[in-house]
Amino acid sequence: MPMLDVADLLDDPDFCQTIIVTRMQDGTDGRGEATVEKTTFEFHGVAVPITSQELLRLPDAERLSGGISLYSRFNLLAGDGALSADEIIVNNKTYTVVSVDDWGAFGAGFSVARCALLALQNED
Repeated sequence: MPMLDVADLLDDPDFCQTIIVTRMQDGTDGRGEATVEKTTFEFHGVAVPITSQELLRLPDAERLSGGISLYSRFNLLAGDGALSADEIIVNNKTYTVVSVDDWGAFGAGFSVARCALLALQNED
């Protein structure tokens, strides 16, 4: 287990930035039609470009262009039952969360989320 607590660094305003997350929950209305409830949050985190080694660990072994790793204390979701994967906005670009790993050994409450750029997935 690492003995280095990097929480002070990851919480430092010189490194972190404001990130917007949209969480979507599937449901049904009174007529039985599908609905999606969207909730938006703001939190602070550190976003860095995804490395080539992390690209190989993503589901379906996809090669991503423009992916990021996001370190934060905010609990992001990669999809869980009625909750879809979170969509986040970093530097005016929208990403979807692909995976989330506990990073608490380096600072209480921290996790790392691997995110894929949505714009490239929609281009033809």
